[in-house]
Amino acid sequence: MEYKVRQLLKNKMVPALLCIALGILIVIARRAAVDFLVKCIGGLVIAAAVGFVAVYLTRPDKDAGNLPMVLAIAGVTALTGILLITFAENIVDIFPVIMGLYLIMNGLSHLTMACVSTANRVTAAVLGVLVIVLGVLIVFRPGFLVNMIMVFIGGSFIVNGLSDLLLLRQVRNEPQ
Repeated sequence: MEYKVRQLLKNKMVPALLCIALGILIVIARRAAVDFLVKCIGGLVIAAAVGFVAVYLTRPDKDAGNLPMVLAIAGVTALTGILLITFAENIVDIFPVIMGLYLIMNGLSHLTMACVSTANRVTAAVLGVLVIVLGVLIVFRPGFLVNMIMVFIGGSFIVNGLSDLLLLRQVRNEPQ
């Protein structure tokens, strides 16, 4: 039993400490972490495009007529990945604005439904106004949304690492 406990401690200690360190890094350097995340997503998109072509070319039942379409889709996908890597900072700024505009449009549709519908008119109107206000806040303060998301992610990593360390401490202190 003691061997298993030592193995658990050895296998969980380093990941728990790395998780805490990563969480602290994300909370401190939020903007750099978001930019890095977008660049990683861009790299994954490029890898997916290459994998898509590779899977198509290695299939035994491939149709030669589909090759131009496969290459076009893979090219657009790879171009998307390249754009994500190249313009990560701009994408991070634009994405919350797009989300905010969507919320504003959705809130306006809720208000329209509140005017037309007789059931739950007040609830739909209140929710519509709330969604519009949130959308306006996101459009005019997109950095705030990104910062809050990154603080939440970083805090989650820190809590996860601390809970792993607490679990390891409890296992270490159990009678054998």
